[in-house]
Amino acid sequence: TQLFSELTPKRMELLDTLKRTVPQSVYRLSKVLGRNYSNVHSSVARLIELGLIEKNEEDKIFVPWDDIEIHVALSGSKAA
Repeated sequence: TQLFSELTPKRMELLDTLKRTVPQSVYRLSKVLGRNYSNVHSSVARLIELGLIEKNEEDKIFVPWDDIEIHVALSGSKAA
């Protein structure tokens, strides 16, 4: 459930935008998103920690995945 709290609407928009564009700097991404640099930088740092974003050899960020699937086990639930 922690991952769900980390994937805020703004971070999902960031991931989607980054996936559709070329690897870029945090500064450029903040301009594309029309958001404050420090907020985008914080989100990028957290998404890197979670393994959802990576940096290339030129220190530009990108999304290395086509899809992100999250499987959650529901304990105590019974199939209908």
